Amino acid sequence: MSKKARIIYLCIAPLLFALSWYISHRMYTDFLQNGMGNMRYEGKERSWMYASVLTGLYLAVFLVIQDLYKKKS
Repeated sequence: MSKKARIIYLCIAPLLFALSWYISHRMYTDFLQNGMGNMRYEGKERSWMYASVLTGLYLAVFLVIQDLYKKKS
């Protein structure tokens, strides 16, 4: 894997975290506004956790790809 490709893949990680946090946060707020009606939801927002797991999976795949395409000595 070239250095340029490695930088591009690593620059995508924060964008992926921000986008996945935003989507899960919007889903949570829409669920509370529209889906629950008169019922109360006692759970806490876990948008940061979902975004962290997705970003962690992305970085794990990046490490596997980086290991598969090692530079030739």
